[in-house]
Amino acid sequence: MGKKAIDTVDLELTEMQDKMLCVVVDGYKEIPPYSDDDPIVANEGSKLNFVVWGDPQISSLSPLRSARVFRAHTDILSSKTVFDALVLVGDITEYGKRKEYKMMAQFMRRMQNKVDRFFAVPGNHDIRIRDFKSQVKQFASFMASVQNGVPNPEDRYWFSSEVKGYKFIMLGSDRNTFEGSYISGKQLNWLDSELKNSDKSKPVFVFNHQPLKNTNGLPKTFLGRGKWRGSVGWDSDKLRAVFEKYNNVIYITGHLHYCTSEYTYEDCGSFKAINAPTVGVINHGPFKRFTQGLIFSVFEDRIEVRSRIFGEGKYVPDNIKNSSFTIHI
Repeated sequence: MGKKAIDTVDLELTEMQDKMLCVVVDGYKEIPPYSDDDPIVANEGSKLNFVVWGDPQISSLSPLRSARVFRAHTDILSSKTVFDALVLVGDITEYGKRKEYKMMAQFMRRMQNKVDRFFAVPGNHDIRIRDFKSQVKQFASFMASVQNGVPNPEDRYWFSSEVKGYKFIMLGSDRNTFEGSYISGKQLNWLDSELKNSDKSKPVFVFNHQPLKNTNGLPKTFLGRGKWRGSVGWDSDKLRAVFEKYNNVIYITGHLHYCTSEYTYEDCGSFKAINAPTVGVINHGPFKRFTQGLIFSVFEDRIEVRSRIFGEGKYVPDNIKNSSFTIHI
């Protein structure tokens, strides 16, 4: 079969492919066994429930990462809850290759009966070695290929949407960057307008790949080098200035590959900063378990967040700092 024919094949996993992937996953000693003894159940009375995964970083050269995400997505399939959203906070892929996006899309399609809407923001790995305009379109195509996916516009990564009456804002770089993110003046003005016109009685969830400078343990949580390393970069202070004008911003990021820890949540006064561990690659820090992610339950007066080891089907133990925390609205 030629390359063109292969590219047109329906990529949803068949029952046989499922069995083959299970064999592959079970063959990796680095991946602990999955258990469905403690499935995810929505908190009673919550108005909104969503999952955040950081950095799947699917790689055409590393089947192990796909195996970990496969195991993590099994936990969603076993859940007793239908989530209102699942948000991928960047580095969907390692190299921004089409076949890497296709692999992630396979997992997302299989979860579409358990997730009402999928969102994603780009990470530095998704864009840094590709033509920027082409990559923006490819990212939109990737999200549109999933039935419940919400794609970005074809000319930019940033946009907003509403999920059950709550505003979700997706941010993204306006040009190629190797590690940070270039947030243009146009995007900052748009963000300011979105926040200004939001319902001030409700939290607004803002998603981006990189945290702000000197938040979530930076620079310690990103190899400890340089005051800008691991953050948005040169535009970090400008972005923070927009957030500080309002009192209802929940800023959620990935990028650091840092485990559930004291740095996962930071109250920055007028806004809150939350950093999700990675679901696909190695988590640094004291609690190094793979496939960690966050579950959000939103109530009228609070947001409850729990960290879960999706690939093992269990929550992060209570003795780990920020394994669960509550933000009062």
